[in-house]
Amino acid sequence: MISNIYFDRLLFFLFLVLVITGGIFVYSAVSVDIFYKSNPYKIIIKELIILFAGIIAFIIGYITSMEFLKRFGYAITIFAIFLLIFVLVVDFALGKKIKRWLNLGFFRFQPSEFAKFAIIVFIATYLHKKRKDFKIKDWQKVLALYSVIAIISFLVLIEPHKGGALFLFTLGFLVISSSYLPFRYTFLPFILSLPIFGLAIFLSDYARSRIETFIDPFHASSKQVLQALGAFAKGGFLGEGLGAGIQKLKFLPEIHTDYIFALIGEELGFIGAVSIVVIFTLILWRGIHISLSRQDMFTQTIGVGITFYITLQALFHMMVNVGAFPPTGFTLPFISYGGSSFLITMYCAGLLLRVSKEPVKSPFVED
Repeated sequence: MISNIYFDRLLFFLFLVLVITGGIFVYSAVSVDIFYKSNPYKIIIKELIILFAGIIAFIIGYITSMEFLKRFGYAITIFAIFLLIFVLVVDFALGKKIKRWLNLGFFRFQPSEFAKFAIIVFIATYLHKKRKDFKIKDWQKVLALYSVIAIISFLVLIEPHKGGALFLFTLGFLVISSSYLPFRYTFLPFILSLPIFGLAIFLSDYARSRIETFIDPFHASSKQVLQALGAFAKGGFLGEGLGAGIQKLKFLPEIHTDYIFALIGEELGFIGAVSIVVIFTLILWRGIHISLSRQDMFTQTIGVGITFYITLQALFHMMVNVGAFPPTGFTLPFISYGGSSFLITMYCAGLLLRVSKEPVKSPFVED
């Protein structure tokens, strides 16, 4: 029986710490801009609105039942694919350069963020419905599973968002590999798909430039990487002090989104940066532990998928910030300024807490 008041307190505390940290550092990142704007409080008001919307998304995630996701899992996936196609078609029809966002006037929505959640729900729904149909050599069903993930990843790839496409496919691989399927069903399709990403990078001047930046820190387009590394170096062990960082003085672009981890490293130093790493590591441990202890396979997959989604995105963001991954647009979950990314992450966090209150495994209950 599900308790109406239970949720994992440690996970909730970790999410709360990250959201509070995000509020502090987003304000620190945009504090310089505030003094130069005609409406200095516009950014703060917008951030508070996003925070309020995120809390609503968190609550909606917590009250979302597993039965609802089981019933509408395929519909959610189809809707995500529709949004990805729609954003491409609209820009093409208007003769504009293809972008990653749908401009809703008051809000810019990024369909690829919703696609991350959709992939998790699709895998959970597919494995739930097909589990008893799988046989030892049933490659057809495995290829059908990977085909949908490949379609979603491809649509993101041509936005163009190469890093996002790689993230989606890696997320799908991790979720599938944590399921009951034999390892050969999960590993081989992933390996065979890697040349496609290699070809996409080779054919894209922009992506090649990002790879060159990663390989050669002194490449012409490596300024932001060097500035990010400089932020960590300047921060030292204890940091320059909260609000005292200088990279936000337009030295490091998009510091409130793509490079906020570097700002944390500059202002709170090695101690602050490591603390963030520890928090996400605890989320990974706690999320996996909770998910795998649930009674229902579908709930397990949802929980594991959300845990991987949050921590993998954090890993990608941190790797970009320390120069260990080519520069690309990854926000730091709960911390970076962002609309659709923050809302989806908050919804998933609430859903993970929902997973924590689902029935646990029992030796007397057949899975």
